[in-house]
Amino acid sequence: MESLTKNVVAIITRYNEYIDWIEYIIDKVDYIYIYNKGPNNNYFKYFFPNEEMLKKIQFDVLPNVGRIDHTLAYYITKHWDNLPETLINLPGSILMCHRKGAYLSTIMKTIKMNNIKTKYSGFYSPRFRKVSTDYNYNIDNYQAEGICNRNDNQFIKSQYKNFQEWKKALIDERPMHYLAIRGMFIVSKENILHIKKEVYTNLVESLSVGDNIENGHFAERIWAHLFRQYSFDSKMIV
Repeated sequence: MESLTKNVVAIITRYNEYIDWIEYIIDKVDYIYIYNKGPNNNYFKYFFPNEEMLKKIQFDVLPNVGRIDHTLAYYITKHWDNLPETLINLPGSILMCHRKGAYLSTIMKTIKMNNIKTKYSGFYSPRFRKVSTDYNYNIDNYQAEGICNRNDNQFIKSQYKNFQEWKKALIDERPMHYLAIRGMFIVSKENILHIKKEVYTNLVESLSVGDNIENGHFAERIWAHLFRQYSFDSKMIV
């Protein structure tokens, strides 16, 4: 199938979900990486990609650590020298929440418009907002929203007291301006490469301590901060 835009890649992190919903995006991207962190390879229930579609899909297995944020940092470090012009980050749990389905629809409409750089300064998330520069966060326990994604792994607190301490140690000391959650967004290559590779390597390490971890909630909240820095530093758009 012909993609609506050039060099658009989607990465999907899957644990135990069916991802039949890729039917709705496969003709709008050039390639899909599906990273399986779960106990099985039951990817599809009702929709099964045909032979032509499978040419655009790569199935990989990763250890069950760090959830979607680990996958993204891993992908960036692995593909550092050949990143796509546009990268879409998606969780496998799209259909477990009607809002996520709406977010996916918005993301794909944005891809179709091909205005990620001109309108959104290289980063678009449907759950994107401004925050105060002293924004902070911590969490004492967490259980996955979807029943099929729950397991008996205990919640692991971070070695850092809160988000700001984690950020200062692993990322930077720049003030926060933006926040995006849910792990669903589009980012341009320039915005990714504007950040030192060491930062992504630090993220991979921080997110490799387990699957149900406080560090993962910190990482979820860092992407908009990182990917909008290109706007600040190169275009001076806030």
